[in-house]
Amino acid sequence: MAVDVLEIVVLVAFWAFTIWRFATPQTPRGKAVRLVVLLATLSFTFNRREISYATDTLLHVPDISVPLKNLATVAASAGMVHIVGLLSPDPARWAWLRRAAYALLSVTAVAMCVLFVLAPRRPARYDFVYEHAGEPLVTAYAVLTQLGLTVGLVCALVLFRPTGRAGAPGPLRTGLWLLSAAAVVGLLFMANRVVYQVSHAAGSRALDGTAAQDVSRALLATMLLLFAAGGALPALGGLRRWTSRYVALQRLRPLWAQLSAAAPGVVLGDPPGRLGELFALRSVELRLYRRVIEIRDAQWLLAGRAGDGAEDAAALRAAVLARRPGAAATADAGAGPATPGTGAAGPVSTSMALSGAALPGADAVRAASGADAVGADASGAAAHGAVGPPGASQSAGGPDVDAEVRALLGLARRYRDAAVQGVVATPVHFTGHNDPTRPGG
Repeated sequence: MAVDVLEIVVLVAFWAFTIWRFATPQTPRGKAVRLVVLLATLSFTFNRREISYATDTLLHVPDISVPLKNLATVAASAGMVHIVGLLSPDPARWAWLRRAAYALLSVTAVAMCVLFVLAPRRPARYDFVYEHAGEPLVTAYAVLTQLGLTVGLVCALVLFRPTGRAGAPGPLRTGLWLLSAAAVVGLLFMANRVVYQVSHAAGSRALDGTAAQDVSRALLATMLLLFAAGGALPALGGLRRWTSRYVALQRLRPLWAQLSAAAPGVVLGDPPGRLGELFALRSVELRLYRRVIEIRDAQWLLAGRAGDGAEDAAALRAAVLARRPGAAATADAGAGPATPGTGAAGPVSTSMALSGAALPGADAVRAASGADAVGADASGAAAHGAVGPPGASQSAGGPDVDAEVRALLGLARRYRDAAVQGVVATPVHFTGHNDPTRPGG
């Protein structure tokens, strides 16, 4: 019962990890890892007795699930060989060895298919590897299966063990150690399966007991559980960063909405809709980066400063109020000194000045968004050192985007406080109520 629970937990963990890898953008290297994870997940899925029996029944081929799971394992091992080549500091040096591994795995896959056709099989609850253990064809098939698995496990050790020893303490190093331990447990599982077949070929039935079978299944489940945990542990750090940036993107939206309404020229591309932004789970980092640039641009255009203090928030609030329709002094909408870089088309963005001071690469974000009109003359302002009027406090973010986000969250809080103070300080006049010009009013 405990082994069944362990297998189900591992199966759920592997499918969750696989779906997450396919749902998130991946580099070419990450795509290779994603394929290996999918193949390993499929192999273990077909290894479950209920799923295996259902597959055989559905396809009307006795024990067809056996080559399906074993060929998936061989393909996953080939993927591991490919990943070793991608991560190798000198790929040309060991190219011959990788080619030999590909050839070995190809021969193994073809031989397994031939042996599957020739081996005795029947539509029973257990597969032919257990039912006819010790027979020559079945023993050869089982040894080839473990050979294909061994290639992948050796590649895992080559990849993960040296990197884990050299890595700095943290989730990545712990994950690499778990992956190395998974490879070691996998080699123990392989040895257990080979001993099982060889002992049957020698006429021994010592490993036919329930305890011995549970040990074999536990080794397989433990290997896959360690692989899943080792692969997911570094990914949890990425998930935490993604979550914090997604929350920051939503928290900055109220401030961004007010500033972009007062200075619509700073928006890079089409403004995102509220629902669309809530459910758009991809490119969160890029969208947050764009939002930071747009808020800073609006600060410069409206208030002539890009600081994060209470005075900056109050000046920004006054500038936004001055830009609203019906404001008394529309000519002084900037609420401060003239913004650098104005032309015939009106005020322009200063994201280049900000990018030089706090946000490296902002011009690349603008190029990717296609917003060429905004910020066309800002490079000239940056060249003349346009960093705001004398006495204006500067952004606390510096070159760190996450620190810039934290600074903007503080600015958003002070901006709300300034709005509340403005509402409290605004007198409300009712005719005849406490009017000093009307005695007894």
